[in-house]
Amino acid sequence: MKPYLLSVLLIIIIFAPLFSSGQNQQQQLNPPQSKYQVIKTKNSEQFVLPYTASNDDRKHPITYTYDEPKGLNWILTIQNNLSYAIRQDAKTIVKLQEPMPSEKFIEIAIFGDVSKKFWVAVNTKESGYMKLYDESGSNGWSREQPIIIAHGNNQGLTITNGKRIVVDKLSLDGFTLGSIVVYGKDNSDSPLNAYRGNLLFNVIYGNPAESPLYYLPVGMIIGVGGLVIGLVIFKKRKPLYSE
Repeated sequence: MKPYLLSVLLIIIIFAPLFSSGQNQQQQLNPPQSKYQVIKTKNSEQFVLPYTASNDDRKHPITYTYDEPKGLNWILTIQNNLSYAIRQDAKTIVKLQEPMPSEKFIEIAIFGDVSKKFWVAVNTKESGYMKLYDESGSNGWSREQPIIIAHGNNQGLTITNGKRIVVDKLSLDGFTLGSIVVYGKDNSDSPLNAYRGNLLFNVIYGNPAESPLYYLPVGMIIGVGGLVIGLVIFKKRKPLYSE
């Protein structure tokens, strides 16, 4: 088998279980009367929020609190299925918080398809609030893959924007995931941000050896890098001819 085909196969092997699982679970989770649509397993916890979460304001956000905080080793994937209002400032804010009384949190902003702006910020008691990444357009975020936020005891914080890594192995002196806050409006009288769809959150946690998806950020680098290298090698070896 040619190198570029091996690379493509590698990417399919890495990503196919994640997407098929997410799609199947989404189809099973439909009770509109439920505030949260939740699926729990031994090493994962998934919940789905409706588009209305993006229309809540910062003083009255939706907060999902985990029954048991997720320790130092976890991966959170966010599948954004929202249809945004056609405005530059239409957005969703997602804030990952440590349990109280910690002031530490990780914040991402996902703007609508008009601007595709995406920012990442962290807040710690020692350093305060800091933006780590702030881009729009093709450098903002992408629906091609889920947004991934991962923390490892020895690896620190890694974040992807659906296309590439934008924060790599940042040390936060640990981060225990206790709750997730979601809103979109800056004020209660701000216009609506989204009108359809949902946000799917899935966290994998615990012993990395028990879940191969724990290595997804590394797999993304290997898969994409392997595809590029494979295509370059194939192009160099392909003979030039004309009929």
